[in-house]
Amino acid sequence: MSSLLTRLLASAGAWGATLLPGYALDPAAVELEELQVTAQSGPANPVATVSGPTANLKAALSPSVSALPGNTTVIDAAEIARLPVQSYGDLFRPVAGFDVSNYGQGGVGYGIALRGFSDAEHGRDVAVFIDGVPINEVSSIHTPNYVDLNPLIPETIASISIVRGPFSVEAGDANLGGAIFIDTKRSEPFSTLGVSGGSFGTARGLATFSQLGPGLQPFLAYEGYGTGGYRENGDLGRYNAFNKVTIPLDLGSSLSLRVQMYGTGFGQPGYLERDLVRAGLVSPRAATNVTDGGGKTLQTFVANYVNGAPDDALSALLYVSHDVFSRFSDFGGGQRGQVEERETVGGRLRKVWTTSLFDALPAQILVGGDWRTDALDVNTGPSVARSFTARTLDLDLLQHNLAAYAQVQIKPAPWFKLTGGARFDQFVYDVRNRLDPALSPKVSPNVVSPKGGAAVTPFDWLELFANYGQGFRSPSASSELTNNPRLTPLTIESTEGGGRLVFDRFSLLGTVFFTDIANEVFQPAPGLPVQNLGKSRRDGFEVEAKLLAYREGLDRVAVFANYSGVSARLLNGAPSVFVPNVPAFLATVGAEFDVSAPALLGPGRLTGAAYLSYTGAKPLTEDGGLRSSPYPRVSGRIAYLHQSGWTTFGQATWYPGDRTSESIFNFGSSVSAVAAEIFTSPQPRLTLLAGITYGFATGVPTR
Repeated sequence: MSSLLTRLLASAGAWGATLLPGYALDPAAVELEELQVTAQSGPANPVATVSGPTANLKAALSPSVSALPGNTTVIDAAEIARLPVQSYGDLFRPVAGFDVSNYGQGGVGYGIALRGFSDAEHGRDVAVFIDGVPINEVSSIHTPNYVDLNPLIPETIASISIVRGPFSVEAGDANLGGAIFIDTKRSEPFSTLGVSGGSFGTARGLATFSQLGPGLQPFLAYEGYGTGGYRENGDLGRYNAFNKVTIPLDLGSSLSLRVQMYGTGFGQPGYLERDLVRAGLVSPRAATNVTDGGGKTLQTFVANYVNGAPDDALSALLYVSHDVFSRFSDFGGGQRGQVEERETVGGRLRKVWTTSLFDALPAQILVGGDWRTDALDVNTGPSVARSFTARTLDLDLLQHNLAAYAQVQIKPAPWFKLTGGARFDQFVYDVRNRLDPALSPKVSPNVVSPKGGAAVTPFDWLELFANYGQGFRSPSASSELTNNPRLTPLTIESTEGGGRLVFDRFSLLGTVFFTDIANEVFQPAPGLPVQNLGKSRRDGFEVEAKLLAYREGLDRVAVFANYSGVSARLLNGAPSVFVPNVPAFLATVGAEFDVSAPALLGPGRLTGAAYLSYTGAKPLTEDGGLRSSPYPRVSGRIAYLHQSGWTTFGQATWYPGDRTSESIFNFGSSVSAVAAEIFTSPQPRLTLLAGITYGFATGVPTR
């Protein structure tokens, strides 16, 4: 580790509106909290948290993702608190266009995909940020641009901002299907203690501490979690310590410091032959190899500085992290190990100006620059009982990314806005191959990503928009450049158009999109060969609607539905027709509520959400001869918040149909595989969780 760090340094040179019932918040604290919302840090914070129908956001001059001329969504802390969340993938499942796959392999990152990209690649095609820090692990031996959000504690989230498609100028590497910007909470006027448990020996404890104030504003969260798992060898345990302190420096400026320590160890049930499970010849709970498993430790330091209101803010970010990840898995042919130690340092500067050009044309200019350096020590090879028997890869590598970007918004008319921007990314790789020094590339590719769009709002209730953008994913130093040092970043080109109707209680949004890739890259599973499938095109659409069905005082009941369809096709000609692992459609219908509790329960409120999602079949081979089955999934949560500060909740997840198609893989050829090469990690039929939390006011500290 010390040599890696030396090389790296030398080379680098919750609820937002739901307070505790019965707690009277001081008016000064309310004003302070309003200031805090505007001073939150991050690459694309909204001017105000948005959840539900809001008109004319596209026409605003704002750095908010909601002001981009495209299909965007912002989820606030109150909405997150109502969701049934067993693990972080459930934060995205009800959101239009998200394809989520829980692999059921312990502390391994989920498959999260948007806009027709594969759910088998651990989120590699979505750029993810927490408080401005990029989460995608470049050149990961597991999969390039691997995303692991297991260290994310849902109760720490202030908002999640989602941009579908490669249209955010602030998201660079991995911004193919879209980008996710997560901002953590700054402070709350209360603290909590909670425990929960449920199916398969699952238990969780969580404690938070926070308070508002004119001085230091802490938000601390400590989590312990353990489960025996649905399947054999599915045990997992973790600890998580989230420590964030915000220091208000003067009106409109602040410095937030965050230190997080996370660790997990887990077994891995592996994957079973699908047809044997369906025929009842193999138990869905069986394990492939009872010695499979792994672990991860992560330490992160983040500093965010913000000066000024969002429309004229200067912000700076600095982050440092150390991560050790190991995985020993049997995908057929014996267990193989992957061990990766990573040290990352990086930062960002960003400035926004809102002005009038020539004293006549309202405009907003955003400029910024990113820097990131990753130092990795990578080892792979055959193993027995999590011990290497040989080495097939032993790398010491450095990867730098320097980027600059700019975006301009102008309003020639109050109802018309144009947006244009571009970013330039320069990569520098220095790879040392200890097993074969001749395969030690030193290369420096670069890429330019232009963006552009227009929004028209002829009426208060109507928004129309169109977008153009290019996105890219950097080459992997661990799995691609050693064999092909001339490889350049994979690029895509995407366009979209759509509109939204927004009324008092109802909103309807529709979008169509088209995405072209010069060379589709496919990897059946970590450790298996990467395959180049040639040119591809994705044509799709998304429709989503939300209705506020009931509103009386503070009581609300809303229903929602969304549907997305996509055709992801290879253009080389038959039999290579389909991009594997892309479902034909995703559909969700559900409801969320926050109402006064019945009198027999006492003073308090009932909150929660329930939804049914239905995922279409996905081709597992390029000719579509082998496919998964469509499957439904039902999830719901209900919580009772008593005025005394106690909250109790229960939630359930049910797979009423096929349980083998959410996490399913073709371990054979993408062209000529047979049914015996289709493997799955079956989902449990029913999972139940329940818990209790006590919240107590910690209020505004005295000076």
